[in-house]
Amino acid sequence: MTSKTVKIAAAMVGAAVLAASAVAADRGNDHRAAGAKSIILGKTKNYPDPACANSRTCQVVARVTGVQMAADGVRRPFQVPEDGQLVSFWLQLPKLTESQVKSFNKLFGGEPEARVAVLRHGVRTRYRLVRQSESFPLKDELGSKGRVTFRLSQPLEVKKGDFIGVSAVTWLPSFAVGLRAAGNFWLASRPKSRCETPSSRNMKRFERYYKRNDAQLQTSTAKPYECTYQTARLIYWARIVPGEPEPPGSDTPAA
Repeated sequence: MTSKTVKIAAAMVGAAVLAASAVAADRGNDHRAAGAKSIILGKTKNYPDPACANSRTCQVVARVTGVQMAADGVRRPFQVPEDGQLVSFWLQLPKLTESQVKSFNKLFGGEPEARVAVLRHGVRTRYRLVRQSESFPLKDELGSKGRVTFRLSQPLEVKKGDFIGVSAVTWLPSFAVGLRAAGNFWLASRPKSRCETPSSRNMKRFERYYKRNDAQLQTSTAKPYECTYQTARLIYWARIVPGEPEPPGSDTPAA
């Protein structure tokens, strides 16, 4: 190997190290998508599989609005770092059996459906729903490889300090369980009296509990988010464009 070749190889290694460092830095609270003028909320080093990837552990989130407050050790991964526009979000949607889908549809009032929510922290445990997207049906996307992109028909204005949550209008299987308690928890739009969700083994109690829809679906209302669920993660991401909205383009979240 000539001295010139050695220098080129060394330069390539140095560039690779710098690139790896940039990616590592990008996985912290900055949330910036590499090489793009956008901010991806929800990025972490590791991503869990949805609980329904295994039929024996299958669990979903139903009739509630949630915001992930810690994910894989990252605190407040869905707090907006600067003013901008929310233009799209992603979900990881596992494949379910036909019988599972029918059962969940019956229990939770219809086929899987979700919205993205812009929440503003108020007094104590209360959050105000300042804006929300249209509802997106999820049935046809179940079992899709990778992350499914949902582009908003109209960008939603967000302010620094807002939180981006996701509403399970009916039910949502983009949900992981059995994670490390210290680094994974989410808040739900339920009062303290409804934090304990009943087991489906007691079907009458279970059905009675879910007759009430706790999802925050009316803009400008404030609700208590008094239920904290540890060892679990809502698997979603959100894309923020600082300032004015940009023209529609490719939406692929950085890992």
